[in-house]
Formats: sequence, structure tokens, C-alpha cells
Amino acid sequence: MILFASFMALQSLEPVSTVTLQATETGVATVPLAGSGPVLWREVRAEMPVAALRAAYPQTGSVSYREDRTVLTDVPIIEGCEAKVNIMHPQGVVKEIVMRGEGAIAGRCSLKIITALSGKYGEAAEKDKVGGSLFGREGKNYVWIKNGVTLQFKRYTNGVLGGGGLLAASWELRYSANAANIDL
Repeated sequence: MILFASFMALQSLEPVSTVTLQATETGVATVPLAGSGPVLWREVRAEMPVAALRAAYPQTGSVSYREDRTVLTDVPIIEGCEAKVNIMHPQGVVKEIVMRGEGAIAGRCSLKIITALSGKYGEAAEKDKVGGSLFGREGKNYVWIKNGVTLQFKRYTNGVLGGGGLLAASWELRYSANAANIDL
């Protein structure tokens, strides 16, 4: 009966809020299909439960599970550029996504991505330069705020060839839900 109800909901294009995992002695175990927050990246939502995330991204050679994150490797982002994607879920639900680009000569991928982000989301709401330090790398930060999501892009600019060189990430992009309950 549950499978029939889920099928009917899909047929009528109504969102399905749970997926049945298995029958238990006390009933049927279900897991919310999606989180209550905005879509951060692809079909991944803020507050999405880990079980739903893992159903969407089964463990394979390019998907690995860790206690506080799910890691996707070699993810094509834009032509000629790949990234490692860390979907952070420290308390069992998705909190943010941290994407790191692979090394590239002269930061070519970071320039392509800034152009693509600006084309998709408009001019960055904020841009600033960050100097290198013992704890951080030199770079430029860009921030976009759209549909309840904050995107923070950092283009690394240090290194002999720019962008951190071939052996270091040339960029980092963070997706997070805008804070609604903040006490500042």
C-alpha cells in the first residue's frame, strides 16, 4: 500500500516527503526524502538527512562516506575542470557543501567558474582580497546570495603559476543556507 501511495504521488507530481527503507517489527521505517532547507547544489538540500543523501549518492569508487561528510571525487564542474565535493553533515543532516577545485595552471578553472557564477547569479554581492598568512592562502573572495543560499567562492592567487599551482586546489566554493535564527 505504501509503495502504491508513493507511486501515485509521483504520478500526480506531488512531492514525496518520505521513502520507505524497510519493514521493522514495530512497523515501517521511513526517512525524509529531502531536507526542509533550500537546495544547495544539485538535489542536495540543507537539513537533508544523511540516509536520504546516501540514497541519492550510493557509495562507489568516486563516492565515499565519512562520519561527518560524504565525499564525491572527480566531479565535472565546467568543461575541463573537476572538483572534490564534501557534503558536510556533522549532526546527521546536511549543513553545507564545500567544493575544492583540482590544481590548474594560472588558475584557469577559477576564472571559468567566476565567469559562470556571475552569468548565472549576476554580479557578486561582495568581493574582497585576502592576504596570505600562516593559516590561510592568498586569494580573492566573492559572495552571492540567492534563493536562501549563500555561495562563497575563493580564488587562490598565490603560487609561482597563480591559483596555487598544479598540486594545490586553485579554488574553493561553499554553499550554505542563509542563517534565519542568528543571535547577533
